[in-house]
Amino acid sequence: MYQEKTDGTCKLLDPLNGKEYITSVGLPSSVFPIRMLSSKDGWVIVLDAANAMFMSNPLNEDVVKLPPLKDFDEDFCGITFTSIPTSPDCVVMAFCADIVNGNIYIYKWHSGEEDWTFIYDDESPMRTAAKTNPVFFQGEFYCLAEAGELGVFNPVEETWRILDKLRPVYLEDDIPLTGKEDCYLLELDGNLISVFKCNYFDNDIRIIKLDTEKMEWIPVKDLAGWTLFLDTRASFAKPSPHKSWSNKILFTAFCSGPIKICATYCMESKSYDIHFCDTKNPFDSVWLEPNLIRKCLMDVPC
Repeated sequence: MYQEKTDGTCKLLDPLNGKEYITSVGLPSSVFPIRMLSSKDGWVIVLDAANAMFMSNPLNEDVVKLPPLKDFDEDFCGITFTSIPTSPDCVVMAFCADIVNGNIYIYKWHSGEEDWTFIYDDESPMRTAAKTNPVFFQGEFYCLAEAGELGVFNPVEETWRILDKLRPVYLEDDIPLTGKEDCYLLELDGNLISVFKCNYFDNDIRIIKLDTEKMEWIPVKDLAGWTLFLDTRASFAKPSPHKSWSNKILFTAFCSGPIKICATYCMESKSYDIHFCDTKNPFDSVWLEPNLIRKCLMDVPC
């Protein structure tokens, strides 16, 4: 899903067949351009031009307005939610990281509340938090650091911990420079996996899986019939609909100098396939995983 104009509409691009559709996010054109922050279950968290935050379902135009997040600045490192926002059980978690001391600050919003609750001023520092959204996994929120550490927040007990028995992917002196490598965290077939990708086409992609019993990262060499859709704001793993998409990774955006392009990576050939766009005017985009609610969309000629 991406915005190309500021008329209140967005485009949906199906990467498997190349078809495009036009839809509305349910917000007036006056609040555009919007910034897409997170996506889950067919809903997208967006920030409008005035820094107001909304949860929108582009498939039925439902909108839930969120209270303003006061500390939404350069320390913001991620946001996600537990369930669809129309559910009374929906909880939205926002995470901010102090770039000086590594402390994590956590904000919580429960469906129906008028404001965010500041619930944690961390005394357990986390080395540089990765610019990727946390993942709600088995009842807890997992946050990835650039070194491969994992921080875990329990929303019921309101406790934060670092998985100190988990050996980081990088030693402190080996962490790539900020911006050189992208990190992704997502769930794959009941497991938590991380993907590390250098921003250069001549480098392989590394995938690792969390072994919760041994508390260690295990290398993944084959996706075994799965396809990954990766973005720092929303990443999904889906059974491959066709063997031609098996063992492949799709990225919404890949920086190559001043140009932002879309790419597919093949795990077997260890090579990239460039497609969809090649533009010097990067657009804001996010993967959208439709839920069971559908609406009629207008086809856009390719």
